[in-house]
Amino acid sequence: MLNNFIVLAVNNNNVPYETQGWTATLTRSSGTVITAQFDEFGVAQFNTISTLTTVSYTLRIIDADNVQRTQKFVPSNREFFVARF
Repeated sequence: MLNNFIVLAVNNNNVPYETQGWTATLTRSSGTVITAQFDEFGVAQFNTISTLTTVSYTLRIIDADNVQRTQKFVPSNREFFVARF
């Protein structure tokens, strides 16, 4: 079991994006926003979110040019989420 929630950014062929300089944000319905930086291998780790998650989130992935690449719904009870786009 993973200790902290992780997001993987992959293309439609499941190949990870090169994500250096990218950001992932998770937003709750309460308005709380949590941010994590991606490494260069398509992985963002949210050190403040333990797993299994207990709430759902809206995930937004922003690239190094500050362009939103995707927005996804992340249900509760997850250790990780694969954002395929």
